[in-house]
Amino acid sequence: MATTKKIIAPRVRYQYASKFICISAIPGTSNANAFMLPGNYQTVVNIHNPWTKPVKYRRKLASALGISEYKWTELKPDGVETITCENMNMFDLHFIHGFEGFLVVESPTSLDVTAVHMAGDKSVNSIDVEEVKERKI
Repeated sequence: MATTKKIIAPRVRYQYASKFICISAIPGTSNANAFMLPGNYQTVVNIHNPWTKPVKYRRKLASALGISEYKWTELKPDGVETITCENMNMFDLHFIHGFEGFLVVESPTSLDVTAVHMAGDKSVNSIDVEEVKERKI
């Protein structure tokens, strides 16, 4: 489980940019979105520390409507953080009609980052699991 205590920032060497969507596109309302079919769209991103030592890393949200500050945290060995639409308020961005952009993760060591994209109307009609590619920075 991730913690949110004061962290001394290490030098980051790896970056992961995952598509992140939290939108309900409802025709005939202000929630209608021109580039999405009607329905509900959600992303869940899992961040895993595969190492035997704790890892300090940072993450932010980036979209055309705003970019959050990086938020640092630490994962224990074999620990996992799950970022969902319900807890994206930790990034201090306020979107009226949902979010469509990227979750960006940066770390001094390689991590496992997986995104689960779901879409549907009253239940999940579509699901896609994506291993997020690592980029050296």
